[in-house]
Amino acid sequence: MNIIILPGLDGTGLLAPKLRHALEGNHSVTTLAYPPHLCRYEDILEWTKSQLPNDDFILVAESFSGPVAVLLGAEAPPKLKGIAFVATFARRPVNLPVFLAYLIEIMPLRSWLIAKLAQPFLMGKWENRAFTDQFRQVLYKVPASILSKRLADVLKVDVVDALKRIDVPILYLRATKDRLIPAKMAQDFAAVSGRVQDIEGPHFLLQARADLAPAQIGHFADNLE
Repeated sequence: MNIIILPGLDGTGLLAPKLRHALEGNHSVTTLAYPPHLCRYEDILEWTKSQLPNDDFILVAESFSGPVAVLLGAEAPPKLKGIAFVATFARRPVNLPVFLAYLIEIMPLRSWLIAKLAQPFLMGKWENRAFTDQFRQVLYKVPASILSKRLADVLKVDVVDALKRIDVPILYLRATKDRLIPAKMAQDFAAVSGRVQDIEGPHFLLQARADLAPAQIGHFADNLE
């Protein structure tokens, strides 16, 4: 089975090597990296459609990319066999004014201090220096203006109606220690017969729980072949 990994807010795919390594033994795995100028979900969707394989595949969508996978699934590509959603959402996950997204543009995102301060929200007790350094390196590659515009779209998104049109199996991995995405976000996926699997871990579930999350995704893919 082909597995297509859709990245988080940074869009680089550079934070998913553990997941890819864990799945490559039994599957063909591709991690997409969004063009850095794409910020709106509709534009990212159109680009993503151009990257899909000609053979059967499943999507793995973490965090920011959840709505991309929802919109794609609603269009029912003939080779799409399932979607695994990870710590993500189908509607705005937090009730914040959209203008707050633009504060990111004036924050020193490339500093080690900012990367360090973000870790309690992203990694929780699974925080470690190696990942903090990796996270900072990724932030170096993405302009703050791009992160800001993508976050602004997150704070406006609502693809629940599209989610209801998906007709392939759905797996939702919910991080029980997620400090960014409320647990109730999984309810939208459960309402369309998605299987919700709780895993103890932080928002960056694929990075922190590389021992459990990939196994769940691999099992999901195996059952669809």
